[in-house]
Amino acid sequence: MAFLQNRSISLVDMYIDNSEPSENVGQIHFSLEYDFQNTTLILRIIQGKELPAKDLSGTSDPYVRVTLLPDKKHRLETKIKRRTLNPRWNETFYFEGFPIQKLQSRVLHLHVFDYDRFSRDDSIGEVFLPLCQVDFSEKPSFWKALKPPAKDKCGELLTSLCYHPSNSVLTLTLLKARNLKAKDINGKSGKNGSGATETKHWQDMITKPRQTIVQWHRLKPE
Repeated sequence: MAFLQNRSISLVDMYIDNSEPSENVGQIHFSLEYDFQNTTLILRIIQGKELPAKDLSGTSDPYVRVTLLPDKKHRLETKIKRRTLNPRWNETFYFEGFPIQKLQSRVLHLHVFDYDRFSRDDSIGEVFLPLCQVDFSEKPSFWKALKPPAKDKCGELLTSLCYHPSNSVLTLTLLKARNLKAKDINGKSGKNGSGATETKHWQDMITKPRQTIVQWHRLKPE
């Protein structure tokens, strides 16, 4: 199969998604502040609203997991709020040692989960906010609609990544698709995002600059 697409994009572009959520899974309220003197990002997770019920009691036990992508190793979490669909966390997190130039290449990822004592925690929804879009002089506060987690298997894409440190350019090439799920009336399926194994692909690319790293990725539904 011929190349589907070949273009150079910034690291942040991979996480920008301005589409509306496909279903309502609630909202999250948070604020951001930047301490220029101490090069520290200050994040306040304030509250959630209208979260879906995940437990038999008709409520959830929500908490928020925080990461600054593409770094997924260092995660922070709020406390669990028991039996509520409108949790109030009011917790503050500090990300120290982040010069503003470095911070603007990061994407804030807030992922709301329902805690389950006896099995895997259920994903409720998530928000991605590229920090290059934030005006820190305003100490902004946000209400963001959560995007629901992917549930269905929609096939896979074979992609290649190549990072050039000299000019900070990432080249993404879409090579091939397989096992696509028919979604349209004409039997065709859209190709709308990658899941599962992206962390390893990213790490391999970073450790091998200027080399093309090829890997299969599962697709997520719209």
